[in-house]
Amino acid sequence: MFFAKQVPPGARDAYSRDAWAGILSAAMGGITLPFIIVIARMTLKASAMEVGLLTMAPAAGYMLSIVWAKLTLGRRKMPYAVYPWIIARSLFFFAIFATCSRTFTGLYILFCIFTSIAVPPYTDLMKEIYPDSARGRIMGYVRVLTSVASIIFALIAGVVLKYVSYRYVFPVAAVFGVASALVFNKIPTHQTTGEPGVRLLPFIWDSVVVLFKDKGYMWFCLGIFVYGFATYFAAPVFALYEVDNLHVATVRQSVFTFVTSACSMIGYFYWGTRLDRRRPEKIVAVQCLAWVFVPIIYIFAMKWWVLMPAKVLVGFLGAGNDLAYFMGVIYFAPRERLSQYQAIFLTLIGIRAIVGPLSAGWLVERNLISTQAIFILCAAVTVISVGALIYGYRRYKPLHQNSEEDRGI
Repeated sequence: MFFAKQVPPGARDAYSRDAWAGILSAAMGGITLPFIIVIARMTLKASAMEVGLLTMAPAAGYMLSIVWAKLTLGRRKMPYAVYPWIIARSLFFFAIFATCSRTFTGLYILFCIFTSIAVPPYTDLMKEIYPDSARGRIMGYVRVLTSVASIIFALIAGVVLKYVSYRYVFPVAAVFGVASALVFNKIPTHQTTGEPGVRLLPFIWDSVVVLFKDKGYMWFCLGIFVYGFATYFAAPVFALYEVDNLHVATVRQSVFTFVTSACSMIGYFYWGTRLDRRRPEKIVAVQCLAWVFVPIIYIFAMKWWVLMPAKVLVGFLGAGNDLAYFMGVIYFAPRERLSQYQAIFLTLIGIRAIVGPLSAGWLVERNLISTQAIFILCAAVTVISVGALIYGYRRYKPLHQNSEEDRGI
C-alpha cells in the first residue's frame, strides 16, 4: 500500500485496511455525492427548500450523536461504526425507485443520517489504531488515497451519467460502499471506553455541563459552530447559483470534483503534519480566515470556470477542516470520554447544519434576500468565527494533560 513505509510498523496493518476501505468508500462517493444536487435540481426539478434539505442532510444524523455515543459506552466501537455504514450505503440500491424529487431527497437524507451517526465510534477507532504522534499524518495518507479514488470515479461517473440514469448507476456505487464497510471491519480492535449502564438523560445533561467546564473546548466548538453556520447558510445558495446561473451539469460538476479532490490531496499532506505539532484552534482559525475568499469569489463569478479558485480553496481547506475537527476533539477529550466529546461536537454541527441551509432555502424561495447578500453575510460571519477560535486558543488549554507536553506542542 502507498505510504506504508512512512507509517510506524505497529500501525501498518490497520493503515492498509483503513486505506482500502477508504478507497472503496471514495469510489461510492465519487459516483454519487458530486451529482446529488445536480440530479435533484436539473433532472427532478427539486425546489429551493429541497435543495436546502439536501445540503443539510450530511449532518442531520449528528443530532443523534449523543444517543449513539451513550449506546457505545463500555463496548467495542467497531460494530457501531460498521453497521450504520452498511445500512446507509445499501440505501443506494433503492435509487432505482427514486423517480421524483421528494423520494430522491428522502433517500439521501436517510443515507446521511446513518452515515453520520457512525462518526463518534469512528473517532474512538482512530484513537485506538493510530499512535498520537503520527495520527494526523497517517489519516492524511489515507485521505490522499481516497481523494485519488474520488477523482477517478467522479470523472467516470460525470460522463456515464450523461447517458445512463442515476437510477442504475447509484446501485453500482452501493456495492463499493458496502464492500468498504466490510474491509474496515477487518481492522483488529479491542478497546472499550466509558462506563456502561449510564442513563440517557444524565448522560445528556453531563454532556451539556462539559461545555461549561471545559472552556477551551467550548470556545473551540463555538468558533467552528459560527464558521459552520456561515458555510451551511450559504451552501444551498452556492449550489443553486451553480446550477441555475452558471449551468453546471454533470460533466462540469465532475471537473469541479477533480479540482477539489486534487487540492484536497495537497491539503491532507500539508495539514496532517501540522496538526501533529500544533494546537487545533490555531489551525482552524487560519483555515477559516482563508475560507472567507470562497463566497467572495462566488460574488464575482459570471462564468462557471471563474469558480475554479473557490474549488481549489474548498478542496485544500476542506481537507484541513476534516483532519482538524477529528484531531481537535481528540486533543481536548480525556480518553475515556472521547465518544462523548465527539458527540457534543457533532450535535452542535447538526444544529447549524439544519438551521443554516433551511433558513437560507426559505429566504431564497420567498425572495426575501438576494444571492449576493447571502455571500456577503457568509464572509462576514466567518471572520467572527476566527475571533472566537483565537480567543479560546490564547486563554484556555485542555482540562487534562493530553496536550502540549504529550504532543510536543
